[in-house]
Amino acid sequence: MTDDTKTRPKDRYRLKLEDQSDAYRSPWSRREQVGIKLFALVWTLFCGWTPGPLNAWRLLVLRTFGCRISGRPYVAPSARIRVPWQLEMEDRACLGDGAEVYNLGECVLRARCTIAQHAYLCGGSHDLQRRALPLIVAPVEIGADVFVGARTFVMPGVTVGEGAVVGAASVVVRDVEPWSVVAGNPAKPVGTRSFVD
Repeated sequence: MTDDTKTRPKDRYRLKLEDQSDAYRSPWSRREQVGIKLFALVWTLFCGWTPGPLNAWRLLVLRTFGCRISGRPYVAPSARIRVPWQLEMEDRACLGDGAEVYNLGECVLRARCTIAQHAYLCGGSHDLQRRALPLIVAPVEIGADVFVGARTFVMPGVTVGEGAVVGAASVVVRDVEPWSVVAGNPAKPVGTRSFVD
């Protein structure tokens, strides 16, 4: 994000509006644009084809581009990350096959959370009430021990609380309470979660 980011206090999801004079001008600095494109190229050439056991190599590449990593998370070779320096992954966090982190805002994956196949964590949108369609970004946080089901879509500004489960193909538009089970479009509570062992 740029230093001239404005906070929109009326928005309930902690959204931030990027200054953008028109719909065709990028809100990203030249350095950020180059970094995003360079990372995408490096990931495609050196990581996207690697077998699963070469996870340590993929984590090294992510660290090189500014990803904050603690412990040993897992990132599938087919996972996609837009802005690695705006991603934090804790021990045993998992990004599954085809999962996408469109982290135009900060994204935090807490310890032991699982982002299943083809789930999409979305950290950006556009203000459709303005002609310039300025970029809106917001953080996404996935709590410890959370399971996000396959093909789930998580909207900007959402926090999924510790231990929660999000059913497959759900659309998460609001924060999810810890240890709850949600499903549907939009995702709604359908139960609670507890461990039996």
